[in-house]
Amino acid sequence: MDVSEKLRYYRKQNNLTQKELADKLHVSRKTISAWENGRGYPDISSITKLSDIFDISTDDLLRDNNLLKHYAEQDKQGQRAEIVAKISYFLDLILTLIAYGHIFKVLNLDGSIIIPFLIVNLILFALSYPTENTSKSKSKVIIVSIVLIAALFINSIIVPLNTELFELLKTNNQAYKLGVISGQLTTIILLSISVTLITCFYPHIRKRKKTATR
Repeated sequence: MDVSEKLRYYRKQNNLTQKELADKLHVSRKTISAWENGRGYPDISSITKLSDIFDISTDDLLRDNNLLKHYAEQDKQGQRAEIVAKISYFLDLILTLIAYGHIFKVLNLDGSIIIPFLIVNLILFALSYPTENTSKSKSKVIIVSIVLIAALFINSIIVPLNTELFELLKTNNQAYKLGVISGQLTTIILLSISVTLITCFYPHIRKRKKTATR
């Protein structure tokens, strides 16, 4: 039997409806239906919970070549994403240092060039950041919030002062003023997000563990 047939068999053996099994796993009934009809596969965490619910070993559920291939492909994709996230992290660090170098006039370059690279890199990092590294604990949320607020406060002071904002705003050209203010706000927000990312979201690449059997 493949994993979909096994799930259906063991669920019925335990006199459980799809809804009852879904409630035990904290997933939707549609998810259970998809698993039982071969339209999807349970993840390793769900396999472990299922083995406990059905009182069988994880090996009983994992003896399915298609399922093992699915996990192997997921593992490869996860490893690639983690590598991309780590490269993106260090690229963000470099871009942020270059941006501050421009703001403090240590580096002589056009600051507007850095902004598009920062935006693209932040999007890339968000898409590739490993979900297993994402903590939803209250303490992590508080720390991230404090760092972001502090970064916004500090950047809202140093960016205008070091880019001579007030001198630039002396012009009577309203469109130019609006462009300058928009550019400053964009820089402040992007740098604050980048500093928060560097401080709180280092992508730890974890070693993959083989699924243990009961």
